[in-house]
Amino acid sequence: MEDKQVYRCTGDCLQCSAGQRQYCASQFTYNSMRMIESMSQAIALMQGSVEEIKSKIESLQNNEALVFNPNEDIAQEGDGAEE
Repeated sequence: MEDKQVYRCTGDCLQCSAGQRQYCASQFTYNSMRMIESMSQAIALMQGSVEEIKSKIESLQNNEALVFNPNEDIAQEGDGAEE
């Protein structure tokens, strides 16, 4: 049987071999790319939610303008308002 050496990172890259540094660099790059991809997907979902919220707020503001327009006489006959 072959004895396999288990590598343990010490955090001091200068003590590692060139091959090990290349491996670590590629691993860090791969992990970073995966994180960026997941962040990109999360941002896309948030953008959709923001657009949805913006349209709901706009709708509420438009309805509010109709309900609370002080220039419009909304008193109806028989509601106790004086004519």
